[in-house]
Amino acid sequence: MKLFRLIVIALLTSGTLLLTPSFAQYAHSAAFVSAERKFRWLGDNGRSEHPSSQPTVVTSEEWNAYLKEGGVKLPEGLSNIRISCQPALAHGEADVDFDRLTANRVRSNPLLALFFGKHHISVTAQVAAVHGTGAVRVESFILDGVEVPRIALEYFADRFLRPKYGNEVGLDSTFHLPARIDSAILGTGQVTITQR
Repeated sequence: MKLFRLIVIALLTSGTLLLTPSFAQYAHSAAFVSAERKFRWLGDNGRSEHPSSQPTVVTSEEWNAYLKEGGVKLPEGLSNIRISCQPALAHGEADVDFDRLTANRVRSNPLLALFFGKHHISVTAQVAAVHGTGAVRVESFILDGVEVPRIALEYFADRFLRPKYGNEVGLDSTFHLPARIDSAILGTGQVTITQR
């Protein structure tokens, strides 16, 4: 699901979205400027005929500043994203307005009753990225302090998010890494990205 993928993958690969900045009209923090410089480097290096394989380390302070200060155009209804990580695990929190996220969609199934209005969500996922392929497995999704059953999440993804964002989104996702990224290794509060 794009929502889960954005929250979890943004830190993993600097997100496909992170490599395409959306410039805001105000002064940015030093962490934002550092993140922007690193993401630009990753994009430029990925377009190079012979990219450097020197690792790029992006910290949680940098990617969170980038998300918070407008470096990424977020989907309608998603705000206040905060992402942290430790080895092989990512944790994301955000405020979601499901009415805006699912606008113009009919909700005929009672399982979807959970997904309306404004809520605080918390997502934890296993994350790996090697040999140019990223993989995410959502372990938990907590809505206002209550864990949502996996079957409800899968139905929501199939009914609302896949039609809007494509088939590669889901609770278990595998995808090609952008910008010739070979690996993205999660550590405590940072991700180390290598291109080839």
